[in-house]
Amino acid sequence: MTDWRSLGSLAFTAGLAVGAAAGCGQKSAESTPSGAGTQVLVTAANIAVVESRRLEAGVTFTGELVPAEIVEVNARFDGDLEAVVVREGQRVRRGQPLARYKPREMTDAMEAARAAVQAAEADRVAAESAVRRARRLIDAGAMAPSNMEITEAQLKAAEARVRGAQAALATAEENTAKLDVPSPLDAIVSRVVVHSGDRTAVGDPLMTLVDTRILELSVTVPSEKLSSVGPGTPIEFEVDAYPGEKFTGTVDRLNPTTEPGTRQVRVYTRIPNPDGRLMGGLFASGRLISQAKDKAVAAPVATLRREGGEVVVYRLHGGIAERLPVHTGLVDEQANVVELDGAVALGDSLLTGVLPGLRSGATVRILATSGAATSTPTMDSETESQPGVSAGR
Repeated sequence: MTDWRSLGSLAFTAGLAVGAAAGCGQKSAESTPSGAGTQVLVTAANIAVVESRRLEAGVTFTGELVPAEIVEVNARFDGDLEAVVVREGQRVRRGQPLARYKPREMTDAMEAARAAVQAAEADRVAAESAVRRARRLIDAGAMAPSNMEITEAQLKAAEARVRGAQAALATAEENTAKLDVPSPLDAIVSRVVVHSGDRTAVGDPLMTLVDTRILELSVTVPSEKLSSVGPGTPIEFEVDAYPGEKFTGTVDRLNPTTEPGTRQVRVYTRIPNPDGRLMGGLFASGRLISQAKDKAVAAPVATLRREGGEVVVYRLHGGIAERLPVHTGLVDEQANVVELDGAVALGDSLLTGVLPGLRSGATVRILATSGAATSTPTMDSETESQPGVSAGR
């Protein structure tokens, strides 16, 4: 059961305003038990029917949809691009070529690497010979031992150069054998920043790939709402691209720290998008559903009125306004509907809006569609001109 003082939403502000507007009439109602003789004019718009419906409450949010997987493809080596073989918006498979380098430069680089290996090998052979000579001279007493240390250090340096040249050769051979730039995943080409004939250096950006089969929605919620939000919490949202259509997902994870200066907590939601209808960059607005109730006895928030220390509604019964104290439960702020607990029942007609003179026992006259009042105050005759309006119990 919801405490009236805790209903601090815009929806309930509207309900309180209605109660305040009827306050003058209520003072006389308190001094006069019956409103007999008082007549209140209403239209069909001032009548709401109590119904059974699903109510949902939660934290509203706005945010931006982004692809869960974004990959920047960068150049693996220096060289000239022979061709860029994909375009923006094109779907690609893992391993599919995205661009191709000119083979001549790669071949020249491989030949240069082979020559470097040969030169390093020759230096190592010369260093090994120097070590053998130095050992003979030391054995003969013709060289100081300190010179031997220098010669051995030169051999180690030569061996290191050989290993470095061999590694460079292996890389050059691999680059020559793989002139194509492969796609690292199944994705869609989002951005291409190079063209055929461009020269690239190692690490230069080539293109951006995105996988939109899963989108991520990142939003912030007040830290005081954390008790009702966690992994698995359902969400629903709308995007401007599809007016009136609702999309759903569940909370995937929460950031362990609050946003600096705001005390807000960032919540991340993964949105399945197998058909690709949603796109990265779309603006989304919706709510995290922290509470829900099926088949709740509910009516518009505007039917509530604050009178003294009570929350009341006015039921239309046989053409007479009947005052009923109620308790409120779950509030669906998005639908502007509230759960009611009390003497109300499904199908009851409740009065809404600012209605001067409204009090218990007042006669209610329903204006015809043309705006003229009907000739009789009885409920039955009035509702004949208002299709769909319930006469209450």
